Amino acid sequence: MQKLYRHKKRGSTYRILHEAVLQLEGLYDMAPVVVYQDIANGSVWVRLRKEFFDGRFEEIDQPVTPAPAV
Repeated sequence: MQKLYRHKKRGSTYRILHEAVLQLEGLYDMAPVVVYQDIANGSVWVRLRKEFFDGRFEEIDQPVTPAPAV
């Protein structure tokens, strides 16, 4: 089961697609990042891992989708 997260300020719901490492010359070179997707519109975002898990997002229960009637 995939974990879902809600941005506390915006109320948007996201799922984590991947965790990765940022390759960028300078301060954030080799910083761990989270690649995540907005459930509502499919937009994909990248944020420093420490920011994603610093309390601005909260894990939520995955909504249950009923099985289609046969």
